[in-house]
Amino acid sequence: MRRHKRENQMLKGLLLAAAGLVAFIVAIILFMLFIWWQAQDAEPTTDEEVAALMQRQQAKPLVIETPEPATEGSITIYTPDGAVYGYFGNIDIISDGRDGSQINIVLTGWLVGETQEEPESE
Repeated sequence: MRRHKRENQMLKGLLLAAAGLVAFIVAIILFMLFIWWQAQDAEPTTDEEVAALMQRQQAKPLVIETPEPATEGSITIYTPDGAVYGYFGNIDIISDGRDGSQINIVLTGWLVGETQEEPESE
């Protein structure tokens, strides 16, 4: 009878160990399922996913505003003999010389001049 009692106790221990092992395996599987479920709602991790997300979030129409160029202004002219002239009025730049041609500017306005120094006479 003692032998049966000891065998029953060993069998109970083995059953408890097996039940603990099964519970541990089920817990691991549930934990892995939980991690997978959380990963479905997580932020993207690859560079391509991050780039696509950034493009969706920041894609706004690009608006480039170019102001109209001014057509009025002034030009100051200094001559070698010391005279200073000032031009005031409309300035139309026909060619700015970027294409290799000569600079061509049309001025429509008034010219004001005064002499700073008296030219030397010989």
